Amino acid sequence: MGQLAVALLHEGMVDKRGNSVTTSLTLIDLHDISRSAKTYDLFHTYVAHPSPALHELASRLTSHWQEGGGAEYNPDRKAALDNMSTVRSFDEILTDLKERTGKTAQLVATSAKPGGDRLSFRTLREWLHTDDNLYLLMLGTGWGMGDALLDRADHFLDPIDGPGPYNHLSVRSACAIMLDRLCAPTERN
Repeated sequence: MGQLAVALLHEGMVDKRGNSVTTSLTLIDLHDISRSAKTYDLFHTYVAHPSPALHELASRLTSHWQEGGGAEYNPDRKAALDNMSTVRSFDEILTDLKERTGKTAQLVATSAKPGGDRLSFRTLREWLHTDDNLYLLMLGTGWGMGDALLDRADHFLDPIDGPGPYNHLSVRSACAIMLDRLCAPTERN
């Protein structure tokens, strides 16, 4: 059985004009993505942001729910956040995964934009159930990942398409849909 981890990335993103930017950290993303990852039994969840101030904010938020009153008040949130690490860079994620598993992760990029040679959810789901590889689902913020990150990916997952032309889900909603398609006990796509 393969292992799946998820990374929420903020550095190396693009804005609506296509400029390279570092996006802001959204605290609700930490809660919701870690809860989705725990629900679908992912190996680990990572949030990467280079800003010392935002990194500290994320650490303070997670420690509130992992220790003392927050942990006692909501043990389910503690359990989800216990499986999340906040780091400063994408490379820190890759190093940590290698140290934890002894494996080099297969990088799976995501994007709402069409085009390119895409991997279907069905195929990745089959791989997760039939091989012993480690996969890292790369989630971008803003208007998506820039070319420098996309070029590092081994695979590029199909976008999530709705019935209409609008296609700009929040990253936490997109993550939940992707994890359901990849990890639910029965296939839904």
